[in-house]
Amino acid sequence: MTFWKAAVLALVTLTACSDNKPAARTVPPVVEAPPKPAIWKIADADTTVYLFGTVHVLPPTLTWHSPAVDKALQEAKAVYFETDTEGDPMMFREIVERLGKYDPSQRLSDRLNLDDLERLKAALAKLDLPLIALESMRPWYAGIVISEAVVRRAGYDVTSGVESVLRPAAEAEGKEIRFLETVEEQMASFATLPEPVQVRFLTGGLAEIDTASDELGELVNAWKAGNVDALTKLLIDDDLALIPELYDALLTNRNANWAPEIDTLMKSETGTFLVAVGAAHLIGKDSVIAMLEPMGHPAERVQ
Repeated sequence: MTFWKAAVLALVTLTACSDNKPAARTVPPVVEAPPKPAIWKIADADTTVYLFGTVHVLPPTLTWHSPAVDKALQEAKAVYFETDTEGDPMMFREIVERLGKYDPSQRLSDRLNLDDLERLKAALAKLDLPLIALESMRPWYAGIVISEAVVRRAGYDVTSGVESVLRPAAEAEGKEIRFLETVEEQMASFATLPEPVQVRFLTGGLAEIDTASDELGELVNAWKAGNVDALTKLLIDDDLALIPELYDALLTNRNANWAPEIDTLMKSETGTFLVAVGAAHLIGKDSVIAMLEPMGHPAERVQ
């Protein structure tokens, strides 16, 4: 169980909000093969929407562009991302303080049993993070901070993620930038979880920190190759689905909000659009793609 893995890949905003930046290690090799990350499209007589599953953290040296990605970006007049990660930093901080922090009278360590607290201390020692730095955090946010530290320790970086590269490229080509949800809506998907579920998320992957590099390498190789079956197993079956409340909060509920937005786009605008969201949102039985089909928008895999 490495719930940090899927969470970091599912929530693009949260890694950008962490103030803890441990030094990255050398990333293990990712398989060198022509990149073919999965892309689908839905279309009618006058509207086409490309659906591109992204990874929010990647090795700085990874090459993931492909002719299909470039074609989708070139044709699109607007590009949708999950949320605006380049908004006002003070706004980010205010939301984090409100949704991710306890009041001064409460501490994270008081919310954990002794075994979980000892596991947390051992994990923090490996990451060179002091417990005091997390004491004011609610379990979900502490879990995100640890997740971000884990992926950086493995040599991965949010600034190398797909959105961090694709958005400037889209803006340079004069594309309109749109978003499917607000920063607060994205963070609330975690913050509204019952505290025992937040604690399960925080503690569930602590024992696997030392294997994070290999697991992330496996995940990125599957994503780069467009291996949807492997991604479904790694991100959903062996991860998020093990905590149904987390699965629903991060994927099902958000997908159920996004699919009608895309349906409305198909019915109300003409032209070509690109929707770039975390790969986990486009795979599995509760994906955006699965929800769009009964709305009359069957998806065709184009890469």
